[in-house]
Amino acid sequence: MVLPSKMPQLADLDLLLSVESYGSVGKAAQAHSLSQPAASTRISAMERRLGLRLLERSPTGSKLTEDGEMLAKYARNVMQAARELLEFGSSARSSEVRRLRVAGSPGISEHLIPEWLNRSGFSFGEARVEVQTGGVDELRQSILAGHVDLAFIDGWCQSGNQGGQQHRDGLVARYICDDELAVVVGSGHPWAMRSTPLTVSELAAAPLALRERGSGLREFTDELLGAADTGRGYLELPSTSAIKQAVTTSRRATVLNVSTVRAELAEGRLHLVAVDQEMPARSIHATWSESRGLPRYAAELVEIAASKGSSVPVIGPGQKSRQAVSRKRVGSRPRTSMAIDAHEAIA
Repeated sequence: MVLPSKMPQLADLDLLLSVESYGSVGKAAQAHSLSQPAASTRISAMERRLGLRLLERSPTGSKLTEDGEMLAKYARNVMQAARELLEFGSSARSSEVRRLRVAGSPGISEHLIPEWLNRSGFSFGEARVEVQTGGVDELRQSILAGHVDLAFIDGWCQSGNQGGQQHRDGLVARYICDDELAVVVGSGHPWAMRSTPLTVSELAAAPLALRERGSGLREFTDELLGAADTGRGYLELPSTSAIKQAVTTSRRATVLNVSTVRAELAEGRLHLVAVDQEMPARSIHATWSESRGLPRYAAELVEIAASKGSSVPVIGPGQKSRQAVSRKRVGSRPRTSMAIDAHEAIA
């Protein structure tokens, strides 16, 4: 609605209430950091705008007329409503400042983001944290639309760029770590104690548990197996959690991101198996809007995720030796191998 031109200003109504309280235009002017002539001019202008005589002026002071007292009654209600409006705005801004809206690819949302939040100690104790998940394109759109403050995306930005930030399509991306794939088996599998690297042909011929076709993990697995013939049937499951359960309780092998099996490795329920060739990896980047920047809590989470100063969890002496053998067989491997960096990123 359009306000009528006669509508008094809040400041003028507040000034009138002060005149009522102090019984003097001069004292009311002082309380509002105004000169007495300026205060008198504002009240006179309000009288003309409303067509009412609001004050009775005398050498000893000023008091409200009957119309002035009636206006003051309404003014008190208006000023109270204005204060409540300001309190609401302040509360809403405070709530917004204490909120962290973060998203990630499925594996990152389920395994890495909770670890990073836990690593913060009490940094996010006063914040309302909302974690979402989605595909790469969905996450990018969520950032651009302002639905999330920050997203951790794997495989979208140029891999291997570990310095500085990338700017692309209105987004800023900062490298966090590389998420490497690894062959994983349960503790009862013969390969759990294997001392020599596994060949791709051996893996392809073994009973496998795989993600469904169309998933990024399945694409990576197919890339690893390449032209090798899959000699046995495989079990196709819709989630990483289902695959881990199947592998833990059977003699099937699988290929999973190292970041998704950290807890099971530490507990000894799952084991990594060295392979005689380089395993593919996807770089994880923290991504946010270039125009809006990073809110306080989002910036803190990026720093926590990017920090790699923690110690590497103990997986077991046997596995460490197999990893060393694998690196020796395939040559010098980059320091960004997930077998090391992913654990440091989430420890």
